[in-house]
Amino acid sequence: MIFQLFGLLPWKTAMENVEVPLEVVGVKKEAREEIAKSYLRTVGLEGFEDTYPHDLSGGMKQRVGIARALALQPEVLLMDEPFSSLDELTAKALRTLVMGMRRDPSLPTNTFVMVSHNVEEAVYMADRVIVMSSRPGRIVGEVNVDLPRPRTKYLRDPQYFQRVDEVVAILEKGRQSIEVKS
Repeated sequence: MIFQLFGLLPWKTAMENVEVPLEVVGVKKEAREEIAKSYLRTVGLEGFEDTYPHDLSGGMKQRVGIARALALQPEVLLMDEPFSSLDELTAKALRTLVMGMRRDPSLPTNTFVMVSHNVEEAVYMADRVIVMSSRPGRIVGEVNVDLPRPRTKYLRDPQYFQRVDEVVAILEKGRQSIEVKS
């Protein structure tokens, strides 16, 4: 799980934060250190293993969170607004990192579930966007995103914006029905 607000333990270094779930599942110390170093390298944080969260930028903290989630080698990666608290350039870099992981056959993670309020981000990253209503959360629509990957060339394409518009239309329709019921 990658949390919106990092979820790092402030009294532990970047490496120790990545090691926490490995320790919980019983991985021996030497193996934990090797796995943590490997995933910190994967997310571009080699050299920051001994750095505490208060000395890391927001993007670096989020990369530690990504490394921690991947260290367990999950088949499914859950992400709760993973890029919302970051500046746009850092968020873009981390989206690209996660999308690259999706294509990496050496990583066992093959399913990503992401919660996002950013429609363009959802369409860019997803194969399928599920739109939910606010309280109570119910599925009110779905948009299949059948654009080829990598999608960077589609960010200015009418097909991309058509999918964005479909999601926005479902959101607006859902909002209207909620307001009518109020």
